[in-house]
Amino acid sequence: MKKTYFLSILLLATLIIIPSCEKKEIKIGGETDNLVSKFVYDGMSSLYLWNNELIGKAPSENDTNPEKYFYSLLNKTDTEHGWSWITNDAEGLKAEFAGEPKAFGYTLSFMRNKDDIYALVKYVYENTPAQEAGMNRLDFIGKVNGRKITADAEGYISSADVEALYGNNSVKLTIYKLTEEGFDEDREITITPRIVQTNPVLYSDIYKEGNKKIGYLVYNSFISNFNDKLFDVFKEFKREKVDELILDLRYNHGGEVSAAQFLASMIAPEEEVKKKPIFTKLSYNKEIGSNIYKLGETDKNQTNPIEANLNLNKVYIIATSDSYSASELTTFCLREFMNVVHIGNKTGGKYTASITVHPFNEELGYPLYPSEFFPRTSLAEAAKERLANWAMQPIVAKYTNNKGDDFIATDGLLPDVELKEGFGYIDLWTQFGDIKDVLLGQALYEITQNSNYKPIKPKSTRGSDMAADKIKVKSINKADEIRRNSVILDSF
Repeated sequence: MKKTYFLSILLLATLIIIPSCEKKEIKIGGETDNLVSKFVYDGMSSLYLWNNELIGKAPSENDTNPEKYFYSLLNKTDTEHGWSWITNDAEGLKAEFAGEPKAFGYTLSFMRNKDDIYALVKYVYENTPAQEAGMNRLDFIGKVNGRKITADAEGYISSADVEALYGNNSVKLTIYKLTEEGFDEDREITITPRIVQTNPVLYSDIYKEGNKKIGYLVYNSFISNFNDKLFDVFKEFKREKVDELILDLRYNHGGEVSAAQFLASMIAPEEEVKKKPIFTKLSYNKEIGSNIYKLGETDKNQTNPIEANLNLNKVYIIATSDSYSASELTTFCLREFMNVVHIGNKTGGKYTASITVHPFNEELGYPLYPSEFFPRTSLAEAAKERLANWAMQPIVAKYTNNKGDDFIATDGLLPDVELKEGFGYIDLWTQFGDIKDVLLGQALYEITQNSNYKPIKPKSTRGSDMAADKIKVKSINKADEIRRNSVILDSF
């Protein structure tokens, strides 16, 4: 398996690094009170996009709270968006990024109906505790361990409910179904989390309309460990001579740029991909410089995406306000090679890239000691013990298309055809692949011009007061937040 540093799109050969001022070997001991804060400063002053703002901000002896110190260093824009992170659970972060977390295996969206709060199951991963317990997309969780879900004074889902729904312990869930009469209690289940495989290829199908074959793919996260699953779907599309593609990124919070590069290389015109043109550009701080990713370029051990390339001139992409970072990069950068029809609504507006930095372990991130920035620095065993669980995810770059254009001014990608899932109402959501789905139906209509597919908004719905995503949730897991907030770089 490819070793991934969850960093930006940087090839080491293209890095411009100021020569180190270290002239002799330096070994860091473990006795310093601000040891973790020193790691924070060394990493941020070297890699951070806004590292020029950190001059004179090295930690003092009193900076013994590394999280407080880390967030004190952040650029104003970074702070406002909550892009950069620090964690004392480096192993957990790695597992989440790799698509192998300890989890129940579902993804939720919270909403209020009158005085009650429900957690809607947006989707369930295969071969997970949630699937094995019979949970499905569009189930509603109304009670957690026998009690109704609650919100705190700030309007966020209570920390107790978040911990139960996303924690490491077994939980009893009361499942409801939405019927013509409202919410009916359906059943109770008890599930226990375990290490699972979160394959982001959620659903695929082929629709036939006249002489057209239309491939449909629901893809929910850019994780390069599952590029083989993506390849298999596109290989099947190619065998079946698919000539139109609907790429559904409605819930995709982003992920690794290499996965976006791989996916785009199977979509863009084959002759263009064979030329290996620039797909996206990354700009780092002035000491590092810039770098590019090209279509058709892959890791030596990876399957060649050309073998599954569909040779399309047009693609229909479903992207919504729940689509971020690498989803936006893919949609935006593909426009330079083909006609992209964006169906949905304005995307989340994330145009930055980040990397995981670990003090020394290359299995958990970009190892800082020693590195190109600190080539003569090593850690004593006592220091390694104190630093082992720490990692940070700073913003290190901004991305653009191959012309250097970005979408910062619009703070997200604006759709060509503006629509909300279910016209904004939960009771009009459908299962994946159902042609009555508003977003899929519109895409099929755009391709075929068959009015049977065109969604028609009803005059009223039984859930007219229950629009999606009305209830806020504080961070559930760092990896998902990082995917949503920035493209993840993976070959520093």
